[in-house]
Amino acid sequence: MASRRPATGGALLIYSSRWRFKWYVRTVEAVRRLFRPFRSLERLFIRNLVDRHNTRVLRKLRLNPPRSVLLILPRCVKKPGCRIDNSGEMEACRDCNKCILGKMARMTESYGVRSLVAFRSHIAFAMARQEKPDLIVATACDDRMIKALRSVPEIPSLLTPLRESERRCIDCTFDVDWFERQLRTATGMPPEPRTNRPSILQAGNAEGCPVPPISSGRS
Repeated sequence: MASRRPATGGALLIYSSRWRFKWYVRTVEAVRRLFRPFRSLERLFIRNLVDRHNTRVLRKLRLNPPRSVLLILPRCVKKPGCRIDNSGEMEACRDCNKCILGKMARMTESYGVRSLVAFRSHIAFAMARQEKPDLIVATACDDRMIKALRSVPEIPSLLTPLRESERRCIDCTFDVDWFERQLRTATGMPPEPRTNRPSILQAGNAEGCPVPPISSGRS
């Protein structure tokens, strides 16, 4: 899908990620090993790293917005019986309300952003390298966020952790509002109006889950 961003302006400035350096990666791993017996401290450490990383990337976006954005979601957010195939394309999700992927498919379409579901983390990294976007927006568990930063440091990314679920890697959820804010910031424009499809707020969830309200402010 073609982006609605105007053709003017350059690509995102070259992002010099700290994760390119082996000493930084080794330092992070050493601190994680130290905190591992105290899981809450390790989680706090990881999320602090991700927050600081996001802040640096957002500074780059303010200087020079991306011309291409790729949104990647993990397979653990889809419901059993989901029609999405192994390619990860979310085309079939746009008219479906059975899980959160329907909302995300309609949201990314409205912003002109390409979106994919990765069935394994190494597939997500391969998708990123193949697509070569100026920016990746994604969610994952704490460990996979670190793995992503370490594995694809050459592509700027905005990351957010998955919310806690009752069963590991099954029926996971995430902050839809956070994605809305990042896409609005990255594209620099409000979503395109839709008349033949339900809005994100109207779509709801077939299983009765309420849809969180979308923030109207810029991040």
